[in-house]
Amino acid sequence: MAERNDGAGRGRVLVVGGGPVGLSLAIELGWRGVPVTLVDQGDGRVPFPAGEAIFSRTMEHLRRWGCSEEARGRSAPPPDYPHRILFTTSVTGHVLTEFDYGVTNRSPGEYGGLTPEGPAFLSKFEFLPLLERTARAQPGVEIRYGTRLESFDQDQNGVRAVLLDVASGEVQTLTAAYLVGCDGGRSSVRRSLGVEFEGVFAQGQNYAVHFRAPALLDLLRERTGGPAAQIQTLSSTRRPYITVVNGVDEWRLSVYLDQKEDPGRSAAVAWIHEAVGAPIDVEILAAQPWSGHRVVARRYRQGRVFLAGDAAHLLWPKGGFGANTGIGDAVDLGWKLAATLQGWGGSALLDSYEAERRPIAVRNVSEASSNWTSDAQLAPDPVLDRADSEGARARTEMGALIRRLRGREFRSIGVQLGYRYAGSPICVPDGSPEPPDEPDAYVPSTWPGCRAPHVELPDGGSILDRFGRGFVLVVSGASEPSPLVAAAGELGVPLRVVHLDEPEAARVYERPLVLVRPDGHVGWRGEEAPADPVELLDRLRGAAHDQAATGTDGAAPPDAVGQA
Repeated sequence: MAERNDGAGRGRVLVVGGGPVGLSLAIELGWRGVPVTLVDQGDGRVPFPAGEAIFSRTMEHLRRWGCSEEARGRSAPPPDYPHRILFTTSVTGHVLTEFDYGVTNRSPGEYGGLTPEGPAFLSKFEFLPLLERTARAQPGVEIRYGTRLESFDQDQNGVRAVLLDVASGEVQTLTAAYLVGCDGGRSSVRRSLGVEFEGVFAQGQNYAVHFRAPALLDLLRERTGGPAAQIQTLSSTRRPYITVVNGVDEWRLSVYLDQKEDPGRSAAVAWIHEAVGAPIDVEILAAQPWSGHRVVARRYRQGRVFLAGDAAHLLWPKGGFGANTGIGDAVDLGWKLAATLQGWGGSALLDSYEAERRPIAVRNVSEASSNWTSDAQLAPDPVLDRADSEGARARTEMGALIRRLRGREFRSIGVQLGYRYAGSPICVPDGSPEPPDEPDAYVPSTWPGCRAPHVELPDGGSILDRFGRGFVLVVSGASEPSPLVAAAGELGVPLRVVHLDEPEAARVYERPLVLVRPDGHVGWRGEEAPADPVELLDRLRGAAHDQAATGTDGAAPPDAVGQA
């Protein structure tokens, strides 16, 4: 067995899983100067398109990583393809209602003014290769496909992983400081740790089909007034809905099934015809059953091993929360691992990962399941296709019901930008009431734990572009930042000062001093510098507790570290 310990092993992070979450974590760590080895037993190819909805917050992370413009400019669907959601009896039938907020991959639509990066709709065939290219461009990032994690053990000094080269059968041992399981719902890392999911599995059975239909886009233009990102139909109890893949001729169909089954490609063609309302030419490219879940891992960490993405939570794809929630995990964990390995993060910093991200997973898993429950209340009715006044009345009533039941799923700006780390051990509350947390509404806030709001700077850029490398102290008015700057220098904590001179920008930031963390979330705010700025910074960097309990590198005490 080959042993790999190149001297950087103790400062290296091993990421297991090469999906969007694993690649995002590799990018985040590499961007922060942390060496990473990512392993995945696959070959890097995308077998099936899914997860096209890329949240505005995720695009803000891509902006920081330097690849958001590439994502939008080389996108499939094309940059000007509308993010329009249609509800119809069928494509060639009647339009019942639609949700269109003026968003395309090129235009933020109604998100403009709240963020420099509106949502995107990107085929997984485009998104994953983009993340891989971005990861490989980071110094110190190594990606090894065709490599399977066989086992691992850990102690207070690091993690020792046994890796198998799938093609050659060669076995190698790699030493790392930390291991992160981003290896999906059947995570071998989670199983090795003995961590269980909590919640409800298989709430519903479904079937998805990737297909090519060259005539469908023209039919949409002719019968519904233009292209659409998704077409939800009420043509039958299966409720077939179609999602755009490349914006030209590739699409994805999903249907509800009564039980778990693989009905075959002939049934898939019939369902496509049913959703379209016409027997168009169809080529089936791939098909697979899938289930909707509502589960979250009981724990996100054991010693030096962490869980992220689908390894930590599984949810209904109702709202596009899955990969976006996982990428949020990667960003939160990434800066904390970097701070710990670089010596300025405190012993309790890594403990805050679960404290912050698990409640967000519970929130998003519940919201996605609620969207599924709301959708289940829409019942097909033959009257909807009638050409008489009774049909017109039924369509009007159904359109109103759809808007009431489904509207917040397709205007999820609160889910995208409004999540916050309430109760976080590394955020300092100021006694003010928590702002509303609504899935379909977002009001910018610097309440500690919230995403620091976007404001435009005099040079035309966003203040978000100033965040990321370390802490940023946003100063407005005549407030004096020097006590916090001096304390950061004393502690070795990276901190820079950004001044807001525009009255409107200062109004958005609500307090004269706002301390923003490396992940762009507010850690503290105040009218003036605190009496003990060292104590404040120790709280924000996870050093407010007894460091002797866990050691300065953030590892759990020896008797709390499990073997796998």
